[in-house]
Amino acid sequence: MTGLSIVLAVVILTALSIALFALFRRLASRLDAEACTTEWLDNFSTADYAPMQRLFDEKDYEFLASQSGYRPEIARQLRADRRKVLSGYLQLLIGDFNQLHAIAKLMLVYSDEDRPDFGKALLWQQITFYYAVTAVRCRLALMPLGWPAPDVRKLIQPIESMGLQLQQMAS
Repeated sequence: MTGLSIVLAVVILTALSIALFALFRRLASRLDAEACTTEWLDNFSTADYAPMQRLFDEKDYEFLASQSGYRPEIARQLRADRRKVLSGYLQLLIGDFNQLHAIAKLMLVYSDEDRPDFGKALLWQQITFYYAVTAVRCRLALMPLGWPAPDVRKLIQPIESMGLQLQQMAS
């Protein structure tokens, strides 16, 4: 590698690192601190996100194509609308994750016993979740180019398990 290509690689890596850090910080800042209550935790459920998993079910598009008057533009518009709906769900999901994460941190801070492994697990879970959100957003952006729909179960399962763990810890 020449000196110029090394400098270029360093600049690109630095810019990418800064962008990822900014994205991580932006995602982590979506929190309603006043809602970090046991009532919120008791009422938390991932059932509200079940429709999210069916947004891009091919059966819907097959049914649509079988109807008289069908035109391909109709399916394209439906996919575009459903991408917007999924983006809205992602905002809610990020908010719920941040709430759960904040409650977990409060439980960790105010716990009678020291749990360093739990703290590490929380950090790793946060990084993994934000990475999954970023991957889903990238796939959403690439769907008009023919990329397949994102698998949102990878987002819902960690939140569901974290919610159950916290509810068990709280009781």
